[in-house]
Amino acid sequence: MGQHGMSRGRLRAVAAGSLLVMLGCLVGFVLSEAGFRSFLYVKYPGMFRRSPPDQRFAAYDVSHWEFDERFGYVYPPGRVIHQTNVQDGRVTSCQRLDVINKYGNIGPVVGDYHQAKVKVLVFGDSWSAFHHDGRTWPAFLQDILEARLNRKVHVVNFGRDGYGILQMFDLAVAKIDEWKPDLVVFAFISDDLTRARFWRTVVGDGDEARVLTTLEPVRNPAARASADTFLLMPSATYEWCKHAAATRSTDAVLERLIRKHHVLLEHNNPAGAGTADVLNLSHSLLYNRLVRGDAFAFRLNPAINPRVPYRSYADDPGFLRSLERIKAAGVPWTLFHLAYYPEIKAEKEYTLRGQQQALLKSLETMTGRRVLRTTDYIKMPVPRAERMNAAPDNFHPSLWGMELYANAVAEALVRNELVKPSARP
Repeated sequence: MGQHGMSRGRLRAVAAGSLLVMLGCLVGFVLSEAGFRSFLYVKYPGMFRRSPPDQRFAAYDVSHWEFDERFGYVYPPGRVIHQTNVQDGRVTSCQRLDVINKYGNIGPVVGDYHQAKVKVLVFGDSWSAFHHDGRTWPAFLQDILEARLNRKVHVVNFGRDGYGILQMFDLAVAKIDEWKPDLVVFAFISDDLTRARFWRTVVGDGDEARVLTTLEPVRNPAARASADTFLLMPSATYEWCKHAAATRSTDAVLERLIRKHHVLLEHNNPAGAGTADVLNLSHSLLYNRLVRGDAFAFRLNPAINPRVPYRSYADDPGFLRSLERIKAAGVPWTLFHLAYYPEIKAEKEYTLRGQQQALLKSLETMTGRRVLRTTDYIKMPVPRAERMNAAPDNFHPSLWGMELYANAVAEALVRNELVKPSARP
């Protein structure tokens, strides 16, 4: 065999070897992906699409939110909202939500802020805004601090659902100047670290009205940059809902409500795009986990739950401006991490991914403050930790969980001398 024949033979051998290596890698990755999907399906069954889909949903007769260019949105002061709950094509129950107080915050106003000896503002997300018949953990905090300090205390709850660190600081700049408190508490959960700024707005009229979450600070955002926040149906009044629930009947209003639910569901989550599918090969759960740090990174429309791209708050000019203004106000303030059920159950303060860890470190570096931690101010381990959940599938705080958080925050404030008891007996 000539030299050229031998060279061609070697080339074919090298090519065949390379092909075998590539095929081996591909088979290995496919097997790893299959194994990882099986593991996730067992551990996180709720993240995988079911057939048929759950037919439970709810609708408001008026929006819980109004557009605000500075703060993303506001809760309309004193607004009463009626909620219709539907399951399997029938109205099951009705709720009257009368929890937005005269200041546009969640929960009743108890006492006179201006007469209080200790004035505290709390900025947070839905963990602070979440309520049971108007009761929130900041409301518990007011009662606990009054008892511990033997002084009149007033806690104002600026919890806003969906907020992250960025919008908490943006809102605080304006409210500190307006309310002139003695102390400010930023209370956040781990997920808040990566949340970007967003806006909510109502577009359309009548039963065509929609409340949208958008990445743009505009009242009428482009469809590509927005997603439906909650189902609105003005004709689904409280009186209609009570009648429909009592009679279990179907009428034109209910038919429109169900039709709108399906249309918006497809618009925001086409073909089950928001959930995982074991057999869907359009994305790799293993790749998402290794590269993005989250196997289910595809699951949420960015307009519904936008995330920051960076790993340090130093890269956010808006945060830097807000931080400087808060420092210049001269009001004492602190950061408190609300460890939620999976963290408490695991007896860990944080369960963070890489980007979250980096942002937490930058938060402490940029602010010059150590984040106060729930697990340092409660007795660990917490027996029957599931009691802190509002429901088995809802990790927002129950009444018991609210008291746990309020006691932890109160203990942290007292122990770190951020508030002090009255000198009088």
